[in-house]
Formats: sequence, C-alpha cells, structure tokens
Amino acid sequence: MRSTLLAVMFTLVLGVTVAACGSDSKSSDGGSDTASTTAASGPFVSAEAAAAMKEVTGYEPFEKPATLAELKPRVASYQAVPEKILETEPVSKKAEPGKNLAILYTGVPIALEYFNAQKQAAGLLGWKVTGIDVGTSPEEFAQAYDRAISLKPDMVIGSGIPREYLDKQLTELQKMNIPVIEWSSGVEAVPDHLWVAVDNPLYEAAGIQTSEFLAADGDMKSKVVAFNVKQFAMIDVFTQTMNEYMEKMCPGCSYDLQQVAASDIGKLAPKVTAYLQKNPDTKYVLCGFGDLCQGVGQALKAAGRSDVKIITRDPASTNYQNIHNGLEWAGGALPIGQTSWQVIDLAQRVFNGDDTSKTRLMPQQIVTDVPDPKSPLIGSVPDYQEQYKALWKLNG
Repeated sequence: MRSTLLAVMFTLVLGVTVAACGSDSKSSDGGSDTASTTAASGPFVSAEAAAAMKEVTGYEPFEKPATLAELKPRVASYQAVPEKILETEPVSKKAEPGKNLAILYTGVPIALEYFNAQKQAAGLLGWKVTGIDVGTSPEEFAQAYDRAISLKPDMVIGSGIPREYLDKQLTELQKMNIPVIEWSSGVEAVPDHLWVAVDNPLYEAAGIQTSEFLAADGDMKSKVVAFNVKQFAMIDVFTQTMNEYMEKMCPGCSYDLQQVAASDIGKLAPKVTAYLQKNPDTKYVLCGFGDLCQGVGQALKAAGRSDVKIITRDPASTNYQNIHNGLEWAGGALPIGQTSWQVIDLAQRVFNGDDTSKTRLMPQQIVTDVPDPKSPLIGSVPDYQEQYKALWKLNG
C-alpha cells in the first residue's frame, strides 16, 4: 500500500503530466526502443538536478561516460545506511508553542501513518494539529482546502494535488498571509508564501543514483526495462531523469522506459513477462513505484527467469518482504517517519524566517538487504528523531 499511496499523494488524479528532464525522450508505450550508444558530451542533466545530486550524495553527476572503477565507491555509498539528515543548522529560535496547523491527507492507512508522524513531531513543539481528509475528487480537494481556510490556521500542510485544482484556495491562503507547505507535489513554490518539500530535485537525484547503481551492477552493460504510470508526476520525474542520464553516463547500457496504465498497478506481470520474451537479454526490471511491481517476482520465478533483477522506487512493505524472500532485488526507500519530521522541520524554519534550502532534501538509500521487512526505519537515518530534536533545541 505504501507506494500506491505515494502515487496517489503525488497526483491524486490521473491526467497530470510532468515535462521530461530533456527535450528527447526514449520512452515508449509498448515496444522497445533501441538504445543509443553514442557518447554524449556536456552536462547530462539539468543544473537543478546536478545541484540536488551534490546536496544529497556529495557527488557531481557525470558529464562524460563513467568507468566501473569510478562508479564502485559511489554505489557503495548509495547502499550504506544514512547516518545524518542533510539539514545541519539548528533553527534560529525554539518553536513558539500554540501554533495551529491544518494538515491535509488521504484517508488510506499509510497516509494516516504520515499524518500521525507529523502530528507527533508537531506535538513536541506544543503545536495543535487539525487533520483534514482531502477525498478523491477535484470537488473534494477544493472542499478540503476550503475547510482549512475556514480554520484560519497558522499554516496549511498538504501534498500531491496539482495547483490547477486548488488555485483559488492557494491564492486565498496567500492573500490571508497563511504559509503553505506542499510535499511531493505538482505545485511550484511561491517565495515567502508556498514551500515544497521532497520536491522534483530529490527525485532527479534518485534517478541519477539509480542509473549509476544499475550500471555498476551490470558491469557497464546493463539492459534495463522500466515501467511507470506517467500520470504519477513525481515518479515520472524519477524515471525520465534515468531516461536522460543512464545511457549517456553508460553508453554500453540500455534503458527502455515503458509507460503503462494506472489499471496495471498490481497486474503488470503479464506485460513484464511478454516484454522479456521479446527482449530475453534484459536483466533488470525497474518499477517507478513498489505496488506497480507486485506479482512480478512470482511471475518471473514461474517463468524460470531467476537471472532478472527487480528494483523499485518507494517500495511498499510487500516489496521489502519480497526483497527479504529473494523475489525482488532492491528498492529506493522513502521513509515515512523521517519524511514527516522533515516537513515539521521545514514548518519551523518557515515561521522563523530561516533558510529552508537544505530541509527540502534527504539522504537516500538503495536497499538490497532487508533483515526485518516490518522495520519503520528502513531507509531512514536510524536516530533521525534525536537529530531533529537537537536541531529544534529540545534537548537542553
């Protein structure tokens, strides 16, 4: 459920698209495209993506084809358990208690986990939280934000709904001088009014990392097919970044992006097995989010394709179980608790007028070893709560 929720929270409606990270797209809706092996010159990704990669990993993206020797130390760091959150500057002043937050969320179980984690963090600061279920239709989205406006809170926190459905409400909140945080959202930031957390650059950095991870594992000859539902905007940023970067960084690799329908979520296995029958030299199957790959591992096992490795972005608990059982290989984690505390950290910095450039991003781990699939700390900095408390000046 985790990544289905994330996909829902990223757009909540179908029909939303995001521009690819470059002008040329190699993605397809059915058949395979032949990968170009011509080495490209100059920057492989946008300056924004390169900056995010540097902030998240400490590495610059390649601007020329990489070697396996260059990739190995980088890839090892991508798999290591992160030790520190990326924000290291304490808030300028301790949070003022008594703030009222309106937090909008979807009503599915994992969304409630995010809400409860945000509420827990806000409670440590003496803040009151009102939760509002945003529903599932454009009319309900608008009604939920109208309710938030009627509360006249000190801040509104939402996620995943494109501005076209909320423009009136977001404009009204701006007129009321009520700050808004949207996370993993198809909404542009508005200076001094609207902030975006877990934004496009984070997913661009993840696309760069995953490209390098796959290239290194396949000795610079990796043949990858990726499946994604294009309407899930943030995940599309991830897969399209790989679409632009991987074959330039690794000319001996191939990356074929297959766009599928939302109705394929949890039912993708026949399309994957059919693709592999036509393209038997493919060794990696990537799903843009975990639930899209549900059932694929079992299908490949039944087809005798134990040579194919499955990797997902934003794995669900079932994907972690599949990694544990050997049905899947890897996943790029987005931890619930840490992400939630990150948003509350951003809220404090907004109230204080502090710099917010670092709190938008988080370290990202590509997980290949899952001893405990039910652990809430998969992909997290293990002591992230204590690190945030120290930044919030709550330990002394």
